[in-house]
Amino acid sequence: MSGWRSGAALDLLALPVARGEGGAGAGFLATCRAFETAGEGAVLSGNNVLGGFLFAMSAHLWACQEPLLAFGTDEQRAAYLPDMMAGKVCGAFGATEDGAGSDVMSMRTRAVRTDTEGWCLNGVKTFVTNAPTADLFLVLARTSEHDSYGSLSAFLVPRSSPGLSVGSATEIVGPAGARTAVVRLADVTVGEQACLGGEGAGFAVLMHAMRHERAFILAPAVGLMAGMLRRTVEHARRRSQFGRPIATYDAVRERLVDAALHLAAAQDVLRATAGSADLDELDQARAALTKLHVSREFNALSNRLADVYGGYAMMPDTGIPQLIHDALASRFYSGTDDMQTKIIAEGLGL
Repeated sequence: MSGWRSGAALDLLALPVARGEGGAGAGFLATCRAFETAGEGAVLSGNNVLGGFLFAMSAHLWACQEPLLAFGTDEQRAAYLPDMMAGKVCGAFGATEDGAGSDVMSMRTRAVRTDTEGWCLNGVKTFVTNAPTADLFLVLARTSEHDSYGSLSAFLVPRSSPGLSVGSATEIVGPAGARTAVVRLADVTVGEQACLGGEGAGFAVLMHAMRHERAFILAPAVGLMAGMLRRTVEHARRRSQFGRPIATYDAVRERLVDAALHLAAAQDVLRATAGSADLDELDQARAALTKLHVSREFNALSNRLADVYGGYAMMPDTGIPQLIHDALASRFYSGTDDMQTKIIAEGLGL
């Protein structure tokens, strides 16, 4: 958590929050630029794991903190928001289940009313980013048997709640430093005040979280791309073959130029999307387009840079293996490529 709190000390978690809520009021574009800079710095310092911390902070920021701001009561925001911005409370969003990833209507986690004006939750959530260290879980559960979006509700569940248990960290190859785990809820009881947005608002909470997460969660990755491009350019200048630096060969130069194009394309789309969010013009299709586009550019750049290293690309200290793993992972979290395509197509009226 030291890396997490260091990031919070730089106000990364407070940047997009309005001053009236105790935040910096800097907006979405400034927040994305800050995460880009932090990601680039992580690569240039040789601390690849820090990139995963930035991803984890982004998941907390967009999937937990942002919904709390949008749907929380004054009491809910007062209880959690200051410590979330300060890095003292880590949030995790529990939505995905085995057999109910993108298909949220297949969700099996249930919340039923108790005799004491509260709720009792039972279910299992998988791939919960930040779960091993989270202090607060935003849990999506079914509160009605009707097959409609209004059958879902969202609950703020502290880690200390009896009946909530977190499994061992799931072994994943990327993003480096990010941690996920299974979360189990066995007769977890919470009060009425734990329901975020009111009964039946779960789908709206989910869509709000996903709209921001898809749009902005790859901001640190764009920083990783920039940092690795700089490192690879320096490698090409130092590495010699056949009596001269490989940076003088057209084949190598072409790969580095291609990588620069992939980086610029990712930066332009991400920043344009953040700018639209600052104007309150961010919709689901634009968020999905950003996620799909940046993840594709991330994967293309990592492959081009690997070609420059040749056989050395298999050496962990080059940073290339981790970059490739992080890029691969970017295609699947916050919705797969196919899900992003579906959302974009629907935005086109298809």
